[in-house]
Amino acid sequence: MDNSKDYISGFFGFMKKATTPVQTVDTIIERLNAEGFSKLDLSEKWTLSASGKYWLSPYPSMIVAFTIGSNESFTKGMKIIAAHTDNPAFRIKPNPEVNVEGMLTLNVECYGGPIFNTWFDRPLSIAGRIAVKSDEVLKPKVIHLDFQKPILTLPNLAIHMNPEVNKGTEIKVQKEMQPLLTQLIGDEVQNNYLLDLVAKEAGVNSEDILDLDLNVYCCEEGMLVGLKEEFISCPRIDDLSMVYATMEALVASENKAGINIAAFMDNEEIGSMTKQGADSVLLSSILEMIHVGIEGIEQKSGCQMKDYFVISADGAHGLHPNYEEKNDITSKPVMNKGIAIKISGSRSYASEVETIAAFQQLCDKAEVKYQKFVNHSDERGGRTLGPLLSKYLPVHAVDVGVPMLAMHSTRELMGKQDFLDSIEVFRTFFQLE
Repeated sequence: MDNSKDYISGFFGFMKKATTPVQTVDTIIERLNAEGFSKLDLSEKWTLSASGKYWLSPYPSMIVAFTIGSNESFTKGMKIIAAHTDNPAFRIKPNPEVNVEGMLTLNVECYGGPIFNTWFDRPLSIAGRIAVKSDEVLKPKVIHLDFQKPILTLPNLAIHMNPEVNKGTEIKVQKEMQPLLTQLIGDEVQNNYLLDLVAKEAGVNSEDILDLDLNVYCCEEGMLVGLKEEFISCPRIDDLSMVYATMEALVASENKAGINIAAFMDNEEIGSMTKQGADSVLLSSILEMIHVGIEGIEQKSGCQMKDYFVISADGAHGLHPNYEEKNDITSKPVMNKGIAIKISGSRSYASEVETIAAFQQLCDKAEVKYQKFVNHSDERGGRTLGPLLSKYLPVHAVDVGVPMLAMHSTRELMGKQDFLDSIEVFRTFFQLE
């Protein structure tokens, strides 16, 4: 891939902005608008045309973008890649200030399944959205904000006071995971300290703020690591690496036939059972609206679902050199040796024989390597978007992802070549006729 350096630097730039799901969607919108995509609204009647490029964001943390083919067969089938915008993190609770001898910490709750000990001793920040008063009672004004600087940290307890720490110590979120915000000086008071800070950052009066939806995030930047710079170390690789790869593939592909769709859903880390998650009728409704909106096409039940193909793109477990026994004994993907096709007899992944074979042929066409991942028979695996999308869209689907280490850590690790190959294979998928 000749522009590999551009994709790597572009990914790091994207990740600097994509700090929470709403900031991720804002960053995607910025990219799509720069590429000439037009905004759609669910409340309007759509009139779509050949070679059109569109996006819609029904909710702030999810977005669907699509392109329509340029030739006379532009209505033939749909090619969909789905990924999720959320990641394990900590959400700030209401009235969060906790004052201990002037050391002001914030009360938080856990979102998803983060590895707690990886959050200690790192530069942390705050991002998300706030709701402020408006003239319409049921429609408060919503403002997105991101401090984009390390205003928090979470110090470890010294080993002298916790001598058993290296033998494994249970971490309680309510006690140990309250990040340090500041040290109060003089007559500073703790009440509404964060609220006033947020109001100043957002340029509003603190009295007008009705509610906060703010996450703590690691504000370290991504970097290449390894002697040959063969690995990518970065926060939120799961699953924003696949979001970025899908977005770039959609932008870079020339769509001659069919409808290409990138669907970025929220709340995968907590089960997807929200209106903006994959366990919702929202995406299937959007696909129906796309069919209705294309000129000359009448609404049809089923919408030719036999011609749909869905790639569910999410991180895969790579082989850890210090824990080889945790992987399956024969199917154990290694970083930089190919994209992982995820397979499960329990159908926690959507892959089946036809779609597995199809993705293998797609990789061959794109001239990229692939591997197969199956969970160790005595280890419980996770779930992805694939089975949930198949629940509402009875279509061909396959689950894939880049093999990675330290999944759900504050910083995760993936192979640089696998990441670049994912962009190439997704671009090839979108350019199929």
